[in-house]
Amino acid sequence: MSRLRGFRARLAKLTAIEDNKTALIQDLINQVQSLEDGLSDAQQQLDRERRVSDMFQRSDKEKEAELRRIHQRLSQMNYVSVLIDGDCMTFIDELLRAGETGGRQAARLLKASIIEHLREKFPKVPASVKILIRVYANVKGLAKSYSEAKVISNPAEFDSFVNGFNKEDALCDFVNAGDGKECADEKIKVTFKMSIENIQCCHVVFGGSADNGYARLLGPYSDSTNVTLLEGPPFANELRELAIHLPTIYCPKVFRTTKLDTLKPSFDLTPPRTPASEKSDITNYATVASRKGQTMVPEQPLTVGKGVASITGKIARNAAGQRIDVDLNCSSADMKAMKAKKYCNEYHILGRCKYNNLRKGCLFGHGIRVKGKELEALRAAARLSACPNGVVCKDTECILGHRCLKSQCKQDRFCFFPPTMHFVDTKIMTWEA
Repeated sequence: MSRLRGFRARLAKLTAIEDNKTALIQDLINQVQSLEDGLSDAQQQLDRERRVSDMFQRSDKEKEAELRRIHQRLSQMNYVSVLIDGDCMTFIDELLRAGETGGRQAARLLKASIIEHLREKFPKVPASVKILIRVYANVKGLAKSYSEAKVISNPAEFDSFVNGFNKEDALCDFVNAGDGKECADEKIKVTFKMSIENIQCCHVVFGGSADNGYARLLGPYSDSTNVTLLEGPPFANELRELAIHLPTIYCPKVFRTTKLDTLKPSFDLTPPRTPASEKSDITNYATVASRKGQTMVPEQPLTVGKGVASITGKIARNAAGQRIDVDLNCSSADMKAMKAKKYCNEYHILGRCKYNNLRKGCLFGHGIRVKGKELEALRAAARLSACPNGVVCKDTECILGHRCLKSQCKQDRFCFFPPTMHFVDTKIMTWEA
């Protein structure tokens, strides 16, 4: 009996072991089933997310394609705005006298100069950008001024010029701003603000160099990379300070370099023809004085390097009545060295400075005023800038240059002196108060 109980006990143990194995296997099967079910759910979730991702990717690609199309359409509408005050940026005589042909040529030359400037200074501006040119002026009043200055024979010739300018290019317009004093100014100011704030406007070229009033408009943009100043007549005082910070462009083949009113001098710029009987008597200063209606003083010889003393408060003029800058006792090296010091010419030469009234004040050196050789060198440096009144200047305190000092000047765009200020006779015949 004891042995039977032993067998039964052993069988019970084996049965328990088998039951444990079966339970273990069953648990493993259940776990695998659970994992498979979870994997299936994860797979389904992944499939759903993949479909959503694909949908968004397709949508993103469509949006990107649409944005590219929009960008392409917008880039096709990019433009450069060229704004010109035609009342102070006057055109050269040759173009005006050529009538409609001259107007067409003016538009072509101006556009070509703008494109060349952009290509050289702003290569990021697309080569295919449109050049939108607007010249605002009191057309009737300007035609009268040109006629009175003997640039054109009658105002109708200016109408032909304007007609040619407008017909040359669909984007070039000479706009009659009206006969009010500030009409052109107001239109230019409004158009400038619209242009500078328009994302499609890549750049603004602003031409109004002789009008100080534009300094307040342009002042806030003195550090902008989207503005270029166009110079015709020399920059007015306040604009001259802005021109130090902003790029400039110069178009002497289109715009004159002096103000229009300088074309009406109070005396003849052409030397009088001297009869043969008078040639030997040319040093008779009374004879020459009677010809000009001026009081003469004996001629003072001009010797480069030694200098000629000027008469305080008086201007030296030649036989043609042209202003002469008397030589200074200064070497070229001294002049260049003084120019590099960036002194304020007005302050050191005249003892006053008008530029301190600007928003940023005068940008050049003041301090203790220079004297002696340094003052002479500074005077020479100041004469490198052309006087807007040219050889007819009557300002006894004018420190600017009244003739080009280059002996063989090519009179190209690198020279800032107009033709009338080249090869001026330096033989002093009179001193004018």
